[in-house]
Amino acid sequence: MNQRIQGQGPSETQSSATAPSASPMRKIITMVGIAILVFLGVTTYSVQKSVESSGQLSAIKDLYFPVLQKIEANIVRLDKMEELFMRSVMLGDHDPVDEAEDFFRQGDKAFDEMAQIYPERQKQIVALRSEFKQYNDLAVNTAEAFLAKKGGDIKAQTQHMNKVLGELRDSIKRFREASYGNFVQTLGESQKTVKLNLYMGIALGVMNLCFMGVLVFFIRNNVNMMAVIAEQNANLEKRVAERTSQLRQKTNDIQAMLQNMPQGVVTVLPGGIVHPEYSAFMETIFDVKEIAGKQLMDLVFSNTNLGSNDLSQIDAAVGSCIGEDLMNFEFNSHLLVTELDKTMPSGSVKSLELSWSPICDDNDLVEKLMVCVRDVTEFKRLASEAGAQKRELDIIGEILAVSQEKFQDFIEGSYKFVAENEEIIRTTAHKDIDAIGLLFRNMHTIKGNARTYGLLNMTNVVHETEQAYDELRKDPEMVWAPELLLAQLAQVHALLDEYHRINDAKLGRKGPGRRGNVERFVMADKEQVAQALDLVKVVDTNDVQAMKSALAQVSRTLRLFGTEKIDHVLAGIIDSMPSLAKELGKEPPQITIAANGIVVRNQIIGVLKNVFTHVFRNSVDHGLETAEVRQSAGKSPAGHIELIVEMVGGQLQLKLRDDGRGLALGKIRQKAIDSGLLTNADSAPPEAVAQLIFASGFSTADKVTEVSGRGVGMDAVKGFLANEGGDVSIRFTDNNAAADPRPFELVISLPDKFAVQSA
Repeated sequence: MNQRIQGQGPSETQSSATAPSASPMRKIITMVGIAILVFLGVTTYSVQKSVESSGQLSAIKDLYFPVLQKIEANIVRLDKMEELFMRSVMLGDHDPVDEAEDFFRQGDKAFDEMAQIYPERQKQIVALRSEFKQYNDLAVNTAEAFLAKKGGDIKAQTQHMNKVLGELRDSIKRFREASYGNFVQTLGESQKTVKLNLYMGIALGVMNLCFMGVLVFFIRNNVNMMAVIAEQNANLEKRVAERTSQLRQKTNDIQAMLQNMPQGVVTVLPGGIVHPEYSAFMETIFDVKEIAGKQLMDLVFSNTNLGSNDLSQIDAAVGSCIGEDLMNFEFNSHLLVTELDKTMPSGSVKSLELSWSPICDDNDLVEKLMVCVRDVTEFKRLASEAGAQKRELDIIGEILAVSQEKFQDFIEGSYKFVAENEEIIRTTAHKDIDAIGLLFRNMHTIKGNARTYGLLNMTNVVHETEQAYDELRKDPEMVWAPELLLAQLAQVHALLDEYHRINDAKLGRKGPGRRGNVERFVMADKEQVAQALDLVKVVDTNDVQAMKSALAQVSRTLRLFGTEKIDHVLAGIIDSMPSLAKELGKEPPQITIAANGIVVRNQIIGVLKNVFTHVFRNSVDHGLETAEVRQSAGKSPAGHIELIVEMVGGQLQLKLRDDGRGLALGKIRQKAIDSGLLTNADSAPPEAVAQLIFASGFSTADKVTEVSGRGVGMDAVKGFLANEGGDVSIRFTDNNAAADPRPFELVISLPDKFAVQSA
């Protein structure tokens, strides 16, 4: 509300006194005196009013000029803030927004100072201050949203921001004009009073000229002040016009930038109709023209990879959000898909990312939905190619960590297991638990060997196939489906082919390496061969005893052809134990082998690797404790596994023992009762209970992991050895039949034809 400062008009009070008759001179003197008094009174009153008018003008100057200067400074700040917000949006930089915030604080302080200077209009200044803050908050939010690429309706927000800015400019202009009009009115009334007093002074006499000179002086100052104010007002009007023109140009620039941004932006009206205002890039994404008025479901979601259920959920969610409270959008936003593949009219398939935002009124009712669309087809293609290249590099790294000879053994053995599984599946017409058990053992062995050599990309696929066999043997309701099983097996075979191809073609490591095919070649130590040849060359053919000794040496050397030391055979498996222990949270075990001069023939090497893959892993997993448990029991943090090789009673015996917790007979017995292998009334001796660990599917693990818990390890060991005429058993190493757990050793037996005593 404007408060006007008004001057007071003159008021005159006349009094007359009737004097007694006097002489003419006395009358003249009286009249002159009265005239002089009236003149002096009028002159005094005129001077007083002139002084008051001058004081009023000075007060207006002290009031108006600071306020006017602060208004002009805030207009300049407002223009600078507008320029900074525009620079932030166009350059994608956040610093101009921070700089604009400084200008806002300066402008807000100026309004606060104006309210202190001009308390009569404090309410109007507070309103201007509120509008100024509203514009700053809106501009900051718009710029922040654009910089964060939140996908809001930038165009609509920009238009709203310009509207708020225009209203703020109009409010400041009205405040300035009201202040200026107040000043002009007061000045006019003051000037009128001065002129009236001037005319009265001229009529009364020349003596008033001095007072009139004073009035003229004040009038001249007032006129000069009005001229200055008028000039400043003209400059302000000019600046406002220039800034308005610049704002219009910058608004056009923003609209052009939004129309050319490489992202689709569209708003959806009630009924799922596309709003006429949308980004031009929408037409590029969807290969169509004039999408205004189209149905959102037809435009975006037709010919996509989404099912009918997904489409109906999207349609229902959009319909339930528009025209309803914002809470409805929050409840249903999870039904609005954010990724899809769409077949375009040209036949190309594009991968699109969607983001949804509600556009609400002041009452939080959703008026429209804004959908931002981004074409990520090329990005996904590049990501897929990068993933494939990374996977191949991972496989190459895994292969290079394994010697050529060991890798070839693994590939050949795995192909044999896969071929055996394929034969079993094709020749088994109905569900057969024994056949499924063999399928499972073969696949578990492939997985164990792959983990031993660190072929992790293969481990995951083999694990899934092994899981399918495990479910088939445990679930009596699951039907025998040869086609599905063959398809799963084909995935394993394809993965083996990929590893084989990379090893042969990419790395050039084709073939078995140093050892070659053991069916065609035999191996012997070079020094032994050289010594045998030297004996033959230098032996005295006339010395029968020397001949016998030489022949015996040569015979022993020939017997070693095609053999290999047991520690060399198991080296790869032993090397993998530290990583397994780390995976299980245990210290790497110490593994020692006492071969006693015994070497094994190449024909049994594959079986030994398969067997000890399981038994070593079983010992680390089930036998050895964690470092904390071992130390609390007075043991060293790292466990010890010992393998002793002997020839006993015409057989090759390999005895494996560790210093772990021992065999938990009570737990084995309870598991056997739970699985039906024993009854509560069965009083089987400890030796018989121990042998149950070789039963198909038996395991004492509390949970199933990739390392244990499927009941296949010891079952597979027994099967591998049986195929070669061997066996495996548990032998207790103490005499305390009541102990639980109980120390033991695993005794592996094979025919002596697979071993040679070298020394």
